This record gives sequence, C-alpha cells and structure tokens, in this order.
Amino acid sequence: MPFSFLPTLSPELQAVFPAEELLAGLLEGSLVGVALYRPVRGADGQITDLTIELLNPAAQRILQQPARPAGTYLQYYPHTLDTGVFAFHCEALESGQPMQMEVNYQGDGLDNYFRLSAQRVGEGLLVSFDDTGLHSRTAVEQALRESQARERAALAEAEQQRQQLFDLFMQAPACIARTAGPTHVFTMANAPFCELFGNRVLLNLPLREALPELHGQPFPDLLDQVYRTGHTYHGSEELAYLDQANTGRVSPVYFNFIYQATRDVAGQVSGLLIFAYDVTAHVTARQQSAENAQRANAANEELAVINEELQAANEEIRASNAELFSAQLTLHELNQELEARVAERTARLQDAQAEAERQRARLERLFMQAPAAICILDGPDLVYELVNPGYQALFPGRALRGRPILEALPEIANHEVYHTFRRVYETGITHEEYAMLIPFARSEGGELEERFFNYIQQARYDEAGRIDGILVFAFEVTEQVLARRRTEALQAEALRNAEQLVRQRETLYQVFEQTPASVAILRGPRHRFEYLNPGYQALFPGRPLLGQDLAEALPEAVAFGFVALLDQVYTTGEPFFGVELPLQVYDAAGQLLPETYYTFTYQAYREAGVTVGVSVFAFDVTQQVLARRRTEALQEEVLRREAQLQELFEQSPVAIAVFRGPEFVIELANPGVCEIWGRTREQVQGQPLLLALPELQGQGFQEVLQGVMSTGLSYVAQEQPAQLMRGGQPTTVLLNYVYQPLRAADGRITGVAAVATDVSEQVAARQLMARINAELSTANQAVSARNDELAAANAQLIRTNQDLDNFVYAASHDLKQPVNNLSGLFEELRHAATFADADEADLLLPMVDEALHQLATTIDDLAAVGQAQRLPELPAETVDLEELTQEVLQTLQPQVLAARARITTDFAARPTISYARANLRTILANLLSNSLKYNDPARTCRVHLSLWVEGGRPVLLVEDNGLGFDVQRHRDELFHLFRRFHDHTEGTGVGLYLVNRIVQSNGGRVEVESEVGVGTTFRLHL
Repeated sequence: MPFSFLPTLSPELQAVFPAEELLAGLLEGSLVGVALYRPVRGADGQITDLTIELLNPAAQRILQQPARPAGTYLQYYPHTLDTGVFAFHCEALESGQPMQMEVNYQGDGLDNYFRLSAQRVGEGLLVSFDDTGLHSRTAVEQALRESQARERAALAEAEQQRQQLFDLFMQAPACIARTAGPTHVFTMANAPFCELFGNRVLLNLPLREALPELHGQPFPDLLDQVYRTGHTYHGSEELAYLDQANTGRVSPVYFNFIYQATRDVAGQVSGLLIFAYDVTAHVTARQQSAENAQRANAANEELAVINEELQAANEEIRASNAELFSAQLTLHELNQELEARVAERTARLQDAQAEAERQRARLERLFMQAPAAICILDGPDLVYELVNPGYQALFPGRALRGRPILEALPEIANHEVYHTFRRVYETGITHEEYAMLIPFARSEGGELEERFFNYIQQARYDEAGRIDGILVFAFEVTEQVLARRRTEALQAEALRNAEQLVRQRETLYQVFEQTPASVAILRGPRHRFEYLNPGYQALFPGRPLLGQDLAEALPEAVAFGFVALLDQVYTTGEPFFGVELPLQVYDAAGQLLPETYYTFTYQAYREAGVTVGVSVFAFDVTQQVLARRRTEALQEEVLRREAQLQELFEQSPVAIAVFRGPEFVIELANPGVCEIWGRTREQVQGQPLLLALPELQGQGFQEVLQGVMSTGLSYVAQEQPAQLMRGGQPTTVLLNYVYQPLRAADGRITGVAAVATDVSEQVAARQLMARINAELSTANQAVSARNDELAAANAQLIRTNQDLDNFVYAASHDLKQPVNNLSGLFEELRHAATFADADEADLLLPMVDEALHQLATTIDDLAAVGQAQRLPELPAETVDLEELTQEVLQTLQPQVLAARARITTDFAARPTISYARANLRTILANLLSNSLKYNDPARTCRVHLSLWVEGGRPVLLVEDNGLGFDVQRHRDELFHLFRRFHDHTEGTGVGLYLVNRIVQSNGGRVEVESEVGVGTTFRLHL
C-alpha cells in the first residue's frame, strides 16, 4: 500500500519497516496531535461538516476526546466557524495544498495557542497540531489573556451595575419611560408603562407616532416645553384619554407625573425621563358610591367571561384525553419497533465484539513489533502485564513480566521516574520526559549504569472509565546524549571545520524554511536579499525579492523607515528590536494590501568577525494588536455605559433608594432621596435605615418594609406623612412612595427598592386652591347678576351688527345693477355722441370712465365685505400650501408679469395646515396682490412666503421689498375699511380689512412690520 507522504524507503528498510505498521507507529508514538477527518458535503457539493475518523493519543490528550468520537467536528467545536479554523480545514481539503495556521483558541472547552498543519490525503484530511498547554506562554499571549480577563471582569461589573439599575426601573410599580431627541423617541419603557397602552410597540418610535391618541391633549406640548427649557414639570391628578386596550378607543385615566430632562456629558438636554402613577382609583374614590353599581355589573361580566373560559378549558381537556388515547396506541407501535431494533443492535454488537478482538490482536502484534520499548503496568502495584521485545532488551538479564516494578527494578524506588508513575496512576495525567538520567543495572545484582531515556507514561482506563494501569513508551538515548556531550566538547573545533559549517548552514536553512516566523538575510550595505524563507516571501505575494536590493524591491520600506534602521544595524553592529510596528505593502498587481503589524529583530550578520549583512526575524502580531485595540475600545464603551447609567440614576427626578437584608441597609441613595431625608449620601450609604434615620422609629416604615420582604408584594402609599429631621428641626413631609421587592436570580427576596416623591407642596397648593375656590364661588354669585346685564347688552349689540351687515349687503347688491347700467349707457354715449370740442372730450371721457370703474370696484369690495360677514363659519380641511399658492399666482399672472416679480416659498416646517381653504385663498390673494401692486419700480420685485410653527400653531409670513409705509403713523387705521397709504395705483382699501377679519374670526392675529423704501412683512398667527 503506497504512502506518498512518507519519505522514500529503500527496499531493505521497507522489509524492516512495513509501511502500514510504520504509519501506525508514527500515529501512536507522535508527541503532536494527529487527526484524520472526512468531509461531509451538502447537495451543492460544498463542505458542511467533518467526521472525525481517528485521533492519535496525543490528539486525544489535547482535545480530551476518545480515538473515534461519536459526534461531528462542528458539533464538538462550533467556535471554529467564528475563528476561521473550520474554513482553514475546508480550504486545505479543496486546494490539495499543504497549509499551516496559528490561532489563539478560547472556546468549546479549549484555551490555548494552537499551531496546525493540514494536508489532503486521498478524499480525507490529515491534520497535525500542538498547543502551548505544556509550555510557558509568550509575553504577548500572556498580555493578551490578561487583557481579555480584565475586559471580561469590567464587562461583567458594568453589566451587573447596568442590570441592577435596569431591574430597579423595570420592577418599579410606577410607570417609567425614557425618551431621546426633540421628537421624544422611546428608548426605555417598563412593564407598567407599556400596560397603560395595551402593550403596543413603543421602543424606537416617536411619542406622537407611538401614541396618536395624545393628539390634541396637552402632554406632547408639555414634553416639548421640558425638552426646550430643561425645567422639570410636575402634574397632579391630570386627566388623560388613553387607548389602553390598543383598540382605537380611549378611556379616561388620572395621573400624578413628572417630566424630567436628562442631559449628555456636555450638559445639553438629550432626552426626557417620565415617571407616572395611576391615581385614577384615588381620584374616583370620591365618586365611589355612584360607581358601585357599574363595578358590580363589570364583575358579573367578568364572571361570565370566566365561565366561558372554564367551558373552553373543559373542551380542551376532552380533546387532550382523545390525544392521550391516540398516543397510547402510538406507544404500543413504538414498543414493537423498539424490540426489532434491540434484536438488530444485538447482532451488530456481536459483530463489533469480533472486530474488537481482531483489533486487540493486531494492537498486540503492533506492540510486540514496534521498534520502541513498550510495556503495560497493571494495578496499583504496577505489575508488568505486557513487555515487548524492545523493552525487554533494555534489561536482558532480568525477568520482568508478572512482577511489580519495584520488585523487578528496586533501584528506582527513590527515583523521580517511580514518583511520576504513581502520579499518572492517581491523576490520569500523561507524563513525558526527554533525556532523563535513570541509573539502571542491565541484570539483577549488576553494576548500576548511567542510562538516559525519552519516555511517555500514559494512564490506561477500564470499561467503567477507572484507571487500572499505565502504558509506557520508552527510547534509550544514552548514546545520543553521550554523543551530544562529546559534540558540545568539540564544538569549537567543529565550527572551524568548513564542511561541518556547510552542513550546519544547510540545516539552519531547513529550519528557517519550516519556521512560522518570517526570516531573511540581507547582504552588503545595499541590503541585497541573499536568502528569504517562505514566511518572508508570503509578506509580499507575487513580488520577486531574491537577489534584489531592499530599496529597489520594496520601495515602501523606505517610507516606513526600515531601510534607515537596517543602515544603522549594518554600520554599528548593534541589534534593533521592533515591537508591533505597522507595515503596508502592495501586491503584484499594485493594489495596496491592508495594514499589518510586526515584532521583529535586525541582527548584524558577521563572517570572520566582520559585519557583511543583516539577518531579519519577524513575527506577524496583527491579530494581537487588533485584539488589544478592540479590548481598549470595549473598555471605553464600558466606561461610557457606566457614566450613562450613573447619570440616569443621579438625574432621576424622583427619590430612589435600595435597601438590602433584614436590617434594610441603605445600598443605594440618589440625590432626590437624600434631599427628602435631609442627609448627605455619605451620612446614609451603607447604614441600616433606622441607624441612619432614627426619627423614623415608630412611624411604621420598618413594619411596611418587613411586610414587603416577607410577602413579596409591592406597597403603594399616597400622601403619607413622615416626620423627618431637617436642619435640626422635626419637619412633617407628605410622600407618595412605592416599596418594590428585589429578587435574586434564584427568586429569593434580598431587598426592597423605594421610589418616592415629596408632594407636600402639591397637597398644600390643592388645599389652598380649595379655599380659593370657595371664596370665588361667593364672588361668582355677585358677578352672575352683572353677567346677566352684560348678556342683554351683548344681545342688543349683536342685533345692531346684524342690521348693519344686512344694510351693507343690501346696499352693495342694490347699487351694483344701476352702476352697471350707467356704465353701459356711457359706452353707448361715447360711441354715438358728437362733441363740439374734441380736446375737451378726450379729457372728460377718461375721467368719467375712471370714476365709473372706481365706483364699481368699491361696490364689489363692499359686497365682498358683506358676504364675508354673512357667510357661516367654513369647516377646516387639510390644505397643501404650495399647491394653493401656485393656484393664487395663476390668477395673478398678469400682475406678476407686469411687476417682473420673483416669488419664492419655504413650507418645509409644515407643508400642509388645517384651515378653511376659501378663507386661506382670500388671505393669500389679497396679500400677494398688495405686494405686486405696491412694488418699488427702482428694484426687482421680490416676494417670499414661508411658514413656521410657534407654540404648536402655524405662523404664515409674507415678505416683500416694496415701497413700504410708516407703521407707527398708520397703526391705528391699518385694518380699517377704505384706508389706503399709496395713491399712485388703483385700490379701495378693503383687502387688509378682509384679511384681518378672517384671521381674527378664526382665533388668530395679524402682525405687520414695514419700513419706507425697504419693504413690508405680514405675520399671520393662524
């Protein structure tokens, strides 16, 4: 059977070392782990997993697995998907090329730095590997592990603190939420808060979008105000209409609440905290007698629902019984199938036992024919159970088999080799030694000789997994050790031997070729590449280096300063050590490769004591550098989160405290609770409650806390009085507070969280308001009589105004037809009449025509005023401002062209508003017409329309650069009928009157700014 990966053996050696047995010996005796894998492919032919066909003893020790594990590779080591190890195996299988990899693997029960080498063999994969589990770790690896340990500890501590505060808010019975930004996007909401709104999705949604039922209620505007000013807002027994069932129907709920701004590290407002208590029951308690009947009906309805649910549960039980009967039938069928499988597995077991016997016989032959010394020691007395010829040859004059080891070899009783035998038997940990000196006699009673051995002591296990013996592999290396000693004694002479130097150099080159480090030798002052190993060439893929000068082959090395360092080492002979220095090179196509980091050594290379070049040893430490940077970034993130959590706790607008243990030791106390207690945090933190606040003794607070600890039920109090010492004087304060039990991971109650607000001022204000209301009630009775008189006067004024409106409407309507008739007669007269004086006709006729035109315009405007006053209030509708503006400009197109006006708009703040469309069209038409009519002929006419929102209401701006007027002079008559401030153009002075009348009738106001020669601005608060 050919093995292409084994060295070529001569026919003579093949006869002595059969290939199959040699392979078995190499696998069994190898000091590094060897694994054989077979690929598992999917329907598309891609590798999806690996089966583990064989692990040699070293691999079994490293991976803590049997020789043939039952599971697949990814079942045991899923972490290899993230670390790239599985991809490395797949690439080696698919490419057929030998590959190597080094990885710091922490996962799946492993924690070591591994070196791997993979080679496809037939359809499978052979992987050899070792780890640093038995070697001291490098400084870089140790630093990385210490950094990772610190990172995990810091993350765990930060997570514990974050979770503690988060649990405090999430377990509180009050409604708590946190928002971010000016649109109040929800970033946190505890369970009571979510339950208020039917447990709908709130997180990451703006408040107005998540809670549309609040539109038209004061709460969104109050939130805007707190965000804008940073001032805390307290609400007491405020009525809100909420969609608590998430059905689209709202119901009334009463709240005490606090809106508190939160700030970022720069002190700027970044969000809001919302703390609310549902006091509906407290408010409605005053109306309890009227609602008892309703609650009774609701209880009956709930009882009916419960009855329906019980009936449904009975139906489910009957269905479950039917399923159980079906399952029993299935179980009977499974028992029959199981009996068939047991019979089949019994036959397989018998076959497996026969195969195991063949394997045992084969293994015994392997032991007896192996070139190494092998023995098996049985039982706690370490009796020689099996001794192969190689082991017996170490002691040709001694009987070993069947004798305890100390009886057969008494000279090792006090030697380390016997002590390690005992440790291996007791612990099961494999022990290895190299060149161990053991004084042995070749025959019993013979003279002790200094003999050196390499050996492995490995525990043997019985079927129950108990240690029942030790397997020993040994090689006598006495001759090698003595030869090495002789070689060391003659090393100086061997170094002067040229032939020996060539062989050593060739050996060194072979070592360099196989080392994972990057090695190069640069010769001469221009640093010509005389030698480079594959690891160094891999740094610069596709680029020829051998025989080239460094600056010519790698010009980027000059920019990074490496050539200057080489010059320094070459000139001074002093070595240079670089730690984690960056390097970025180009590939053969000229593409810039990602930046990497190297730790390297530049060492002067001498011949006959003279520096002739520089040797380079470099190690790629990119992964360690990136890992350290990730660790530093995570540490910064941990610090940021800690600061954020502390900021949330410190800025909370309510008093928060956490008590632990039976004595209620104060574990946490924020500024709010310290202010209520009249103590500093240093005075109370870590103290039992009654020791820190002795005045609470006898006020019932400790009994309530004990009740919460014993029952696990929250306790809510409204306007509870408490006597506290403030400034050395006893003071009574009124508190709303909640006691909430805190539970450990196993469900035990370990403490109590307290959330409280001081409502002394609110209660006092409510009592004062009650007194004021009583006084006002008396005053209102006196005012009522006066109101009756004013009502009668107002009714008379309304009738008078209606009569005036009717007169204006009738007059304008009745005058319009005679004026039209007069205009028609004048046209006929102008065409038919003959005047004696033609010049006088040219002068008089235009004057009469103009007078008639002005009279008609005045009557039209008067009719518009009358119609506007007589029309009922128009309904509001959604109006697109840009669309309506363009519609108005279309009707004013002749005036726009005549004035050569440039008209711009900006409605980004609110593209649409709710307003009566006809009224808004009249407003825009009159204001734009005035801007065009009174433009300044000395400059290009410019008009700009825009809209912003102030206090939740839209403000419309119309700005122009026209003639302007003196506002102070004409302010009192600005919106009067028939008032005009420019006479060079036609007009009646009705437009501004109409605009003001429409805006005021809809609850708004008009502001005007104007300057002669500059322009005019109208602000309409709609």
